[in-house]
This record gives sequence, C-alpha cells and structure tokens, in this order.
Amino acid sequence: MRSTAAAMKMLPTDEKLDSPRTKERDMDSQMLFGCTGFVFHSFLSYFLAIWPFLGWMEVHLLGRLSLLLLAAYVPAFAQGAIATIKFELAGAAGFVGGILASSIFLYLRFQQAFLEAEAQRTPWPDYPQALQWLVPGLIVMASLVQSGLLLLHQNPVSQTRQKS
Repeated sequence: MRSTAAAMKMLPTDEKLDSPRTKERDMDSQMLFGCTGFVFHSFLSYFLAIWPFLGWMEVHLLGRLSLLLLAAYVPAFAQGAIATIKFELAGAAGFVGGILASSIFLYLRFQQAFLEAEAQRTPWPDYPQALQWLVPGLIVMASLVQSGLLLLHQNPVSQTRQKS
C-alpha cells in the first residue's frame, strides 16, 4: 500500500506560490452579509429613532419635542453613517428603511398630539400643524442625503463613467 505523501508529490506543471492565495467570498456569503446588514441596521435605526418618544409622551411642547428629536435622530444618523461605511449600499438601504418607518411613527405621533388637543385632553401644541408632515419629511430627506454622500465618498464615480 502506497503512502499518501508519495501520491501527493508535486507535478512538473504545478505553480509554486510565494504566499497562500487569499480566499474570495462566494456569492452566497456576500448575499447573506448584505441581507443581514440590511435587516439589522433597519431595525436598529428604527429603534434608535423611536425610543425617546416611547418614554416621554409630552410632544406638545416645542422645547421637549426638540430634545426628543435630538435624542432620537443624532444616534440614529451616527448609526446610519457606520452602517453605510461598513455594509455600503445594503447598510445605507437598511438605515433609510428604518428612518422611513420611524418617520411614519413620528408623523402618527404628531397627529395624535393634535387629535388629543382637539378632544381637549391635552393643551394645544405650541408649534404649527404643518410640522406633523414637514419634520418627518425633512428627516427622510436628510437620511437620503447622508447615505448618498457617504456612498459617493466611498465609491467615487470614475472619469470614464462621467464622460459617458
């Protein structure tokens, strides 16, 4: 019986490598990485954006509302930047998806404040009613701009693509 070492000797056509070959990720691994990044960052950005509004219900005062918006969206936008840098397009899409869902939540929370004021259960909010759609819209636009700028910074358009 022949030993395995004798059967595995190098052939004259074998190439000698100076360093081991780097392993490339296959398509399935890349898809799983992107999908996981998308789902994780969409849930995380959604949670970061709504948690202050779950703890503090007084959104009829402009001062309290501005503090809640800062406490919600500064961490969410920082997380979105990290997601876009690490996961590129999948992370950016997940971040924007979470911000879209949180903006719907914010719109409904504004609408609830005005409905409670009309029912005379709470004081009338000290900001105009147009903020209930303007603020969520601006937040979505800002998330799109941030993600787009970070993606362009990471992957600049080549000179050949700009000419065509």
